[in-house]
Amino acid sequence: MSIFSQHLKGKVYDQQSTVKGIKVYNISKQIKTYTDDAGEFSIAASVNDTLLFESLFHNPKQVKLKPTDFEDIVVFELKKTINELGEVLLNNNDAKTFNAKTYTNATGLQLANDIKNNPHLYKPESAYTGGANILGIIGMAIQLFKKKNKYKPQPIEYINYKHLDSLFKNDDFFNLRLLHQDLRIPETYAHLFLDYCETKSLNKELISEENKVVLLDSLVEFSREFLKITKNHNSAKDSLLIKN
Repeated sequence: MSIFSQHLKGKVYDQQSTVKGIKVYNISKQIKTYTDDAGEFSIAASVNDTLLFESLFHNPKQVKLKPTDFEDIVVFELKKTINELGEVLLNNNDAKTFNAKTYTNATGLQLANDIKNNPHLYKPESAYTGGANILGIIGMAIQLFKKKNKYKPQPIEYINYKHLDSLFKNDDFFNLRLLHQDLRIPETYAHLFLDYCETKSLNKELISEENKVVLLDSLVEFSREFLKITKNHNSAKDSLLIKN
């Protein structure tokens, strides 16, 4: 196989632009590489080999190589998966028919209960001096005050280092592979990156299953910021060593 193997040069893009960080896996030869900043890659391959393209944000794609693929740089297109909403079908059988009799009975029952609980609000004005329903007004004010003070906002709990550490150790999706390969966080910087994410004051509700995509989008943004900071720090450190 090595005798007939050659290097395939390609470029990967989606609906918007070229894409970097796409894993290109030669299933036939069991080797892999990643696209660079320009979306380009080079990998050892032969005719009839099968390539697999994978990314967190794109649908996986398999391609069987043809002889013409080795004549020039071959272009591969991937389809994005994030922010795609599934189709919602409305069934006429789901519509509920309005029943006037049932609605009237329910309203009457609610009114009877309210009269029982707040009788002073339904007394005639002639029962009060000066024709003014003073007790009724006071009662309404008290009820309004109770309703206004009934709601107590719950304090927001933010994601901390322990939450993220537990998530990446135990979750099937947010795992160490995602942290190192997809977010590009070096293993030596993993704990420092989790500390950095804690400073972003993310709501703990983002750890729930239904908010997984929102959390992933935030982590991708934070990883870019973090890698830029570490790169600038290392560059400054190297410059200082050279001067010394």
